[in-house]
Formats: sequence, structure tokens, C-alpha cells
Amino acid sequence: MIKSFTENEKLGAIKALLSPHLLSDELKTEMGRFPTQSIIGLGQGGGRIAAELSRFGFPTFLLNSSKSDMDEHKHLIPNDRRIVTSSTEYPELEGTDKNAQLGYAIAKENLDKYKRVALDDAIQEAEFVWVTVSLGGGTGNGALKIALSLLSRVRENRALPGGKIPLGVICSLPSTDEKGSAFRRNALAGISLLQQLMNENKIGTTIVIDNEKMKDYYANNPLKTYGGTEIDAKSYSNMVIASSLAEISSLPLMDGRSVFDKTELLTTLSTPGWLSLSKHKELHNDDNLESVIKNLFENNEVLATNKVQNAVAGAVAVLYPSTKNISPKIADDVYSYTADLLHTKVNLAISKNSKLDSLTLYGLAVYPTPSIRIQQLREELDYWEKLEKEQEEAKKQAASSLGLDEFDDFFTSGTPTLKRKKVSLDDLSFDLEDEAKPRKAKVADLDDIDF
Repeated sequence: MIKSFTENEKLGAIKALLSPHLLSDELKTEMGRFPTQSIIGLGQGGGRIAAELSRFGFPTFLLNSSKSDMDEHKHLIPNDRRIVTSSTEYPELEGTDKNAQLGYAIAKENLDKYKRVALDDAIQEAEFVWVTVSLGGGTGNGALKIALSLLSRVRENRALPGGKIPLGVICSLPSTDEKGSAFRRNALAGISLLQQLMNENKIGTTIVIDNEKMKDYYANNPLKTYGGTEIDAKSYSNMVIASSLAEISSLPLMDGRSVFDKTELLTTLSTPGWLSLSKHKELHNDDNLESVIKNLFENNEVLATNKVQNAVAGAVAVLYPSTKNISPKIADDVYSYTADLLHTKVNLAISKNSKLDSLTLYGLAVYPTPSIRIQQLREELDYWEKLEKEQEEAKKQAASSLGLDEFDDFFTSGTPTLKRKKVSLDDLSFDLEDEAKPRKAKVADLDDIDF
């Protein structure tokens, strides 16, 4: 069981994002029913998302070929759960320099480590497991197929009615500021893999963070700690995801006229598809409710934008202050507008809480197709592949234009005039009478080096 939010000392700056209802006494008494979740962070970007989720007390594992990346989180995640996936074939490497195919090869080398994590009691016994990853990277994205294949097999033992696997993914997409084709090629390959696993019913939902939206972060009001330190945009995105998951996970614990129970929550999260999560604070009586609901599902400050279409699962929650009664018409209209918009079965929660001072809405929708950012990435990849090809051709033309072909064999012919070896004590042992004799240095056999 995780600690109540009021007793958790590891929340740090993320506490500023949490809805007041999480700090209520009535929620504290129900924490024994809070859905148990475990986290597996792959690579550097995935590790940072996982670290924010770990603040809530979720058992968290990090796997990365770079120890230095993981040591950033040693104050949050214990040593035995920060697992270095080193390579015997490339022992000098720490990280993959955005090469996802190299990341996949290293993950295969470390298959036993991934198996041990998948079989850990914290993973097997959790009601839901999240895998976090940056799809633009190499280490985490490369390991995604290995990790999800193993976890899907293990999590089959916790399958929900209908055979849904309680296993989900939280991933981020590169922004236009991240230059080059590698980021986009990695991300599109990762999206393709996730869609395939969804189609095979091997995973549930995937939440996508769109790093392109981070540009709006500094234009608005960047989050600051209580000490006045400004939170960077990527950390903020990860904090929003972590706080959003904590808040929707609390919905089954709340008292009200209509409850979004734990089975409904887990079933929604385990439905294969692309999950949209959003919140609308401070709903007023004079607001156009239909427009509010439309905006609730269309917009999110950090998540990728999904085309609102026929969803495969949906839910909407209305939270209101205990000191005020909610109009039955508002509750009915919220449900009706949401069902019409998503065109699917919608789970409804209407709950009250003593810490709230205004009406708040939460929306969940699972869509069959990924966000509109995917098409943009495809177009950006075409652009970067064309540009990089032109750059390569320009290099060749530049070399040709120098007119220095006569020197092409300069470093492949001739005999070196001096060979060296490291001097040992034996080399310094000599007789005085031999002092004037020239000595020849012994040279290591270098015949096997191919130039």
C-alpha cells in the first residue's frame, strides 16, 4: 500500500500540481484500495518519467546501458532497482547515441536481466504495470520490444475479463527542436511496434507525451518550487503525467452518487489503444458545457493531440465540493455530451470531496489510432533524410574539388621510421661495458591490424 499523499515526503515540486482532493481526510482513510501500480523505466528519457511516478511510492525499476543516467535518480530509486544493461560486445559503451538498433542488440544481450525484472513480485502482483520510454532515443526505444514481450507474457496471469492485459506504456515524442532523422526514425519505429502489440492484444493503453508542446510552457507560467526555482519543461511534462495518473487512480476511492470503480478504471487502462487524459478545473454555471466537454477531450497541455473520433473506451468524472450540491442536469449533460462526442460506452463518476472548492472534470478516452503528431513526424523524417543526403553529397563534392587525389595513398604506403614500446625494468638492466652498444627496442606483433 502506498502512503497517503499528506504523509509522502518525496513528492517535492509535484505537490504543487496535485488536485486538493488528494490531500483530503476521506481519501486518506481509503488508501488501502488505491490501485497498485509498478513502473519500469527504459533508457534516459523513460527513466526520468519513471522517477516522477516513483514519488508516489510505486515500485520502480530502471534499465539503462548508462549508469550515470540512472544515478541521477539514486535518491528516489534503490540501487538494486537501477539495473545497468552493459554490453559484452561493446564494453566501452555507455548509452547508444540515439541508435535504437544498437539499443535492441544490447537489450538482447541482457535478456536475463529483463526476465528477472518481469518476474519480480512487485511486477507480478501489481494491478497495473507501466513501461516508460522516450521514443526518440536509442537505449529505451531499442529495448521496448524485449521488455514488452516479456512483460505481456507475465501479465497474462493478471488478465481482466475479456482477456485485456493490465500493461501500459507512457512514451514521449521528439520535438522539432531535436534535429536529424534519427529521432524521427526511432519514434516512428516505436509507434509501429506499439500499434502492432495493441492489435495483437498484448498491451493495453499507450499515453503519448508530445515534446513539441513544451514550446508553450515558457510562454505561459513555468512552474516554480516553493523556493523559487523554475522547473524545466521536460520535468514539468513528466510531473503532469505523474500527477494526472495519481488523480485518476484516486477516483475509485471517492464517495458519490456514481462511482468509477477500480475494475472500470483498470479495464479502461487495459484497453488496447491510445489514451487521452485531461482535466478541466473550475467549471462555472454559465459555462457552455458542450464546449467544455469538447475541449476536455481535444486539448491537453503536454499530451499528444488526438483526433476526437469514435473511441474504443471512455470515462468522465465530475468532482464537486462537499459544501455544494451539483445540479442533476449538469451531471446528466456531462454524460450525454461525452457519450455523443466519443460515440462509445462511457463510464461516469460523480463524486464529492471536502477539499475541493470548485467543480472539476476528468476525461479519459482510448482511441484506435495514434495522435496527429505522427503524420508530422513522417513529414519531418522525409525532410531530414533529404537534407542529410544532400549534406553527404556536398562532402563528397568538396573532397573532389580540392584536387588532392595524389595523396589518397599517403597513409597506406611506406615504412614507419620509428616504432615504440613501453619501457620495463628489464630494459633498464645492463652492464656498464655494454653501455655504449646500440640497443633495439622490442616491438609487439601488429601484423593482425588491418588498415
